Amino acid sequence: MTRRSKGPLDPEALLRLGTSEHYEDPELYDFEYRDHRHDVAWYRGLARDRGPRQRVVELGAGTGRISLPLCHDGHTVVAVDRMPTMLDHLRRKAQGVAGDVAARLEPVLGDITALPLPDASADLVFAPFNVLMHLYSWEDLLRCFREAARVLVPGGRFAFDVLLPDLEWLTWDPEERHSVTHFTHPRTGAAMVYSTNHTYDPHTQVCHVRIFYDDAPKRPRAFKPPPEPAQVVHLAHRQIFPEELRHLVAAAGLTLDSLGGNFRGTRLAPGVDSQCGLCTKP
Repeated sequence: MTRRSKGPLDPEALLRLGTSEHYEDPELYDFEYRDHRHDVAWYRGLARDRGPRQRVVELGAGTGRISLPLCHDGHTVVAVDRMPTMLDHLRRKAQGVAGDVAARLEPVLGDITALPLPDASADLVFAPFNVLMHLYSWEDLLRCFREAARVLVPGGRFAFDVLLPDLEWLTWDPEERHSVTHFTHPRTGAAMVYSTNHTYDPHTQVCHVRIFYDDAPKRPRAFKPPPEPAQVVHLAHRQIFPEELRHLVAAAGLTLDSLGGNFRGTRLAPGVDSQCGLCTKP
């Protein structure tokens, strides 16, 4: 962990870093999201309900938290991601899984707004875990939705999840540290502290999250943020509102079957974290 904060960054630099930095250390990424399972169950259920041996395209597949269980269930998965670090780690993980999981997986380095895949080649397209929030304009979002429609067979389904914008959270104090968590780094074994803060730009709808990694203080001393953190990792998420999602689905020529909350189909309301959409290609 060597990158250090060097003062304010211009908006374009923030977007570049916010798109990539969080995904440069796949081992740490796997560690941080190891308990995030409710979305895995939802996407596995969608594939299972459609039938055995589905052809799935996953957008923003990362290290395979969802792709590998789908392969284990007997489906074939084209795992698309723009980060070579994540796909390399995915390949290594797949080789370590028993059975023919690796044979059912095709990692593809690519852009989710211009998929390097043929028309009508997938039964299901999944865009999980906020990957759509890395598309920072409505034009790119629409390109992605249209690409999902293009690669689906007629009757195929596109499913996605993104955070439901929390207007109170977005306006929190950008200088205060939140989510302070002690942990042991999975690769180095170092005792660390994780914390975050963020700045929201209403003009672009982009929330710029700063993830701080610091050396943990000797117990029982309480953690106090140092003047200069050991590392700052940037994460940029464009907020996508429900009516925008409904419009994107329609503009891409898809039919919206449902848009509900928290992988349970509940009505979108305060306290709901995720918007989960399911649509069909006519």
